[in-house]
Order: sequence, then structure tokens, then C-alpha cells
Amino acid sequence: MSAPESLLLTCSEQAPVQARISFSRSPSGASYISRQHVGYPFHVGRTLSLPDDPVGMAALYLQSCSGGIFAGEHLQAHLHAGPGSQVHVSTGAATVAHSMYEGSARQTFTLEAEAEALLEYLPMATILFPQAHLHSKVCVTLHPGARVMLCDAFSLHAPQGDDGVFSRYRADLEVRCPAGRLLAGDRLAVTGADLPRHAPGMSDRALALATFMVLGHTLPVDCFKSALRATLKGLPDSYAGVSALPNDCGVSVRMMTTDSVALRVALHLAWACSRRLLTGIEPRMRRK
Repeated sequence: MSAPESLLLTCSEQAPVQARISFSRSPSGASYISRQHVGYPFHVGRTLSLPDDPVGMAALYLQSCSGGIFAGEHLQAHLHAGPGSQVHVSTGAATVAHSMYEGSARQTFTLEAEAEALLEYLPMATILFPQAHLHSKVCVTLHPGARVMLCDAFSLHAPQGDDGVFSRYRADLEVRCPAGRLLAGDRLAVTGADLPRHAPGMSDRALALATFMVLGHTLPVDCFKSALRATLKGLPDSYAGVSALPNDCGVSVRMMTTDSVALRVALHLAWACSRRLLTGIEPRMRRK
């Protein structure tokens, strides 16, 4: 769902930024980390060259040393893809949003892709424990000629013997041009009481949800919509809707699945379809 600019939060935050990572393209064509400042709780290893990635693409796993997200935290990371670079950023594992009895938590990722860059920010889903209360934001600055893929996803989990559900999950996604003008925005808010009701027309049996976007100006939007709809049609335990974003800035997919396994499959298929359309190469499944 889109929201007017006046209703969207800006991504200028006063809290410290724990991770700033910039990527550049070398004269040989390979992408690499050209600048990084990473502090607790984030940790990064070396960049990887993975099978079935475009030649020169840098893959990076952004990990957490703390074991998840806790009440009172405001985690922030900035990812910058320089001109012509190709970058895939993911997480080493799903992120746990722990039970939060004394407050909420926030997580903000700011992405910037410069001219002719391809930036993929595809973290694994956040796992919401009982009483978790999390606000997730992804803010994109999209330069002319850039391509960005991103997702925001969550699923439910309760330890054995605990029948509680999360308190609240809110996700804000916004896409802006370099001058700061809002191109597209998406806002989602759901409480723990919403999904387990299995209400027809709302969530039915779904206990996991994701928003996936392919961003870029002058994309063949109709081609992307048709391909994504065909790819995601008829998946068991899944429901997906595909639509064009305003201001010629890309395509959005909303997915609802019965569990995290079905969500992982649907997200991989959407990523593989989009990667093939952008680069001619499909990635292999990386997480079992």
C-alpha cells in the first residue's frame, strides 16, 4: 500500500549509526568494500564471489553479535553502492526479535545506489517472539540508472509451551530520488492478535509476510509483473500480489505464507526471477 509523502517518516535519525559500508567498482570490474565503519552489534566478514552471481559482484553477509534485537535498541546501518558496482547484502541467519516487556525496538536500513549500480539487500526474515514490538524501516535513495532489490519479511515463533504472540510489527519502506523527492512509499502495521485469528480476506492461515521490491527507472514493468506473477502463481501455502510502483520506479510484491519455510521459497523465486530479468543469470538457493 502506498502512502502520501506527508504521512511517511523521514530517514534522518538522531541515534548512532552502527554500520556504514560503501562499495566501489574497481578498474577490473570487480566490486569491493571501499569504506566501512562497523560497530556492535553488527559484524561483517570478507566479501565473497558466489556461484551463479554476475561477474564482479560482491556478496556480503551482515551478521549480529548480540543474538537478536532487544527492547530499547535502535539499530541503524547505511549501505552505499557506488557507480557501476554490483552488491548482494544478506544476513547469515534469521534475526530474532526477542520478547519486549518494557518497550519497543527500531531497526533502520538506509540504502543508496548510484548510477548503473545493482544493490541487493535481501536479509532473511525477522522472527518475532511473543511480545516482540518492532518498527522496521528501509529507506532507499535511487539514482538514475541504478537497480535495487530489497525485502522486508517476518514470521512468528513461540518457544515450546508458550502460546503467546508478538505485540506489534510495523514496516515503513520509502524510495526517494537524490534530491529527496518521494517516489514511492509502503507502510504496513500488524498486531499479534491479527494473524492468529485467520480472518478470511485478511490473513486466513498466513503466519509469515514479506514485501519484495525491484526498483529502477525505465524498467520493463509489464514484463516484470508478468514474470513475477507466473513464477509465484500456484505456490502451495502462499499468496502473492504484484503491482507497479508509482513514478516509474519499479515493482512491488506482497507475499503471505503459512510458515517461514514457504516464505523462504517464495522470496527465493521472486529474487531469482528478478535477477534473471536484470542480469540474465539466476542465483542458486543459498540457504537450506
